[in-house]
This record gives sequence, structure tokens and C-alpha cells, in this order.
Amino acid sequence: MPLSDLIRTLNAPSGALPGRYARSGLDQPFVAVYGRVFLHYANIRLESHFLPIVESHSGRTHGHAASLQAFGLSSRQPIAPEAVFVLPTDDAEFVYLDRLVRTLHALNYLTRPTRGNLLLQVHARHVMSVPADHGLAFEEILRPCGLFPEQITLEIDIEGVEDTPHLIRAVASYRSRGYGIAVSHFGRRRIDFGILRELRPDIVKLDGLLLSSARPLKRIIEVLHQLPARVLIEGIDTAAMRKGAQAGNIDLLQAHAPLRRLLHAVPVATASNAIRIRSAA
Repeated sequence: MPLSDLIRTLNAPSGALPGRYARSGLDQPFVAVYGRVFLHYANIRLESHFLPIVESHSGRTHGHAASLQAFGLSSRQPIAPEAVFVLPTDDAEFVYLDRLVRTLHALNYLTRPTRGNLLLQVHARHVMSVPADHGLAFEEILRPCGLFPEQITLEIDIEGVEDTPHLIRAVASYRSRGYGIAVSHFGRRRIDFGILRELRPDIVKLDGLLLSSARPLKRIIEVLHQLPARVLIEGIDTAAMRKGAQAGNIDLLQAHAPLRRLLHAVPVATASNAIRIRSAA
């Protein structure tokens, strides 16, 4: 289906997206300009940015992680993407916004000449707010776009989730529909292999705090591989970073989002050194 027809269908009142909210700011949340799709929500313009994910050993492109950029619709001033998710007034609106953002990324990913697997964040609040049939509504949105769950990996930050049985059921539902599963920020505050064994993620993204800590990184990575899961870290894709990742048995490297790259430049270098030193120990 042509992109213009897809957007017209999604913007229609009878489209696959959930009910309208006044906060969307416009009757038609999706807007296409010169082949790019933008989302208007609460007088904010949301844009997609795709961060390459490469295999550390081969250098081949594994896929891309979708990143969100936000700007004031009138002011054009940048806004922290996290601030957008503070706006919903209830769980239903939060689920609506979270799904809108993932749909935005899916639409923009269609226009890329080379794609691969698409890593999409699903907020834990979304996961916990949906009672059952996780992934069904998004699958119905994806199919007209020419994308299937097998091409999507859903990234979830599970830290702080208290209802573990609900989380396990939700991930099982996602997996039954064909989605891949990634757990992000692993090791930020604690290391819980038990929950990973229950969730069986395809990818585990290590937190920067873990990489720069004194914890036994080599052994942690060995356990993650035994689950089995692929290990991913964020960083700047350089020859030195790839060499350090290979030595530390890191499987995948994901680029930083543009606004984060400057903030994390020093920790990334420290993490890369930590990987090289500990792998040689």
C-alpha cells in the first residue's frame, strides 16, 4: 500500500489506532512531507531517527534501533523525548501514545533502502497497562505497512516492574506472535538472571553503569550467552570499539542517539577499555 494511503487509513476515525484524544492536537496525527512521516501530538512534532546496529565480529548490519526526536510544533525547539511521555493523563492515553510512536517508526522504516531487524521500545507502563493479547493491536497496524512481527524486536526496560507474572505473560504473548524480545538497561541497579530465564530474551542490552563497574563482566556475558541471548552495548562504532567488543564477546553494537552521544562520550570510552581489560584477565 502506498505511504499516502497508509497514512490516510491510520488517520481515519475507523483506523487501527485506538480512540482519539484531544491531546493529539490535530485530527490527523500523522503527516507525510517529502517521503518522511511526522507525528503531531500535544503541539509537539515527533520524528524518527534510526541508529544502526552492527554485528561486532563481522561488521554486518543487524538492523536499526528506532530513536525518537521531539520539537515544539510552533517553536521548533528540541524537547527531551522522555518529557513527551509525561503528558498522558491516564493509562489508556499512555498506551495510545506509545503505540502512535511505534507506528511512526514503522512507517518511516519502510522508506529506508536497507533495513534488517527493527528494534522498537515498548514502555513498561504500556506492557503493564494492557491486560492481555499483547502485540495483537500493533500487529494489525504493522501488516498494512508490509512489516511483520518477525521483523521487529521489542525492547523493554523491566527494571522496576513489580508485577512479574504479568510481565512474563505479556512477553510470552509478544513472542507467540513472532516478535523478538530485548531487555534493556540490564545491570543498571541489579543483576537478575532469574527473570531473564523466564523471559528468554533474544537480546540483552547492558547498561553503561554495569560496563564501567567493577563487576565480573566476562562471567556475566557468559551467563547471558548460555540463556541463550545476544549481548548488545551502545557506543560509537569505531575500530577500537569493535575490537574491544570482540575481545569481550559482545555480539552487537548500537550507535547512540544524536543528543546522547555527546553526553556519553566519556563513559563509552571507559566501557570500551573495561571490556578490553577484563577480557584479557
